[in-house]
Amino acid sequence: MNIEINHKEIVTLNQFELGWRWEKTHSPDILESEKKLIQPVSEMESKRLNKVIDYFESEHNLREKYTQTDWISANAENDEKIERFRNQLELTLEKWDEGIIITWHRNIALKTTKEIFIKYWTDFLYPSSDDVTVISEKTNWIMFYNHVEVANIWTKISNNKKKE
Repeated sequence: MNIEINHKEIVTLNQFELGWRWEKTHSPDILESEKKLIQPVSEMESKRLNKVIDYFESEHNLREKYTQTDWISANAENDEKIERFRNQLELTLEKWDEGIIITWHRNIALKTTKEIFIKYWTDFLYPSSDDVTVISEKTNWIMFYNHVEVANIWTKISNNKKKE
């Protein structure tokens, strides 16, 4: 299953409720060319996307076709811990190269690349306030981030593993 975004519903970061996260004061290292790869969607499109994503937020719907990691520490208190989580993301998601959709609430979502998300994950996932679902456009993987700084990633089981 592919999750497709209506490109007419993409809005600017200035119009996006969480757009401040990628301003120079909060994310000084992000390049303008990278910011263009962060594509927020309108509230209406976010609600439509979340109707699809709801299916994947139920563990019952994932059990047969996906396998999950244990909860992974997504702590951002120092550079070492930030890099550790980044490396775990890269390793777990290395075989997929597709866009991703990130949703914070029913009316707040965006599309970006896996590379941008991994590089700037601390701008997308805020401790103490964010409970976030990140899903690949081709639904090959889903990550659930909890505000207590842990993440659980479900990855699609390949047909070869199913037959074993």
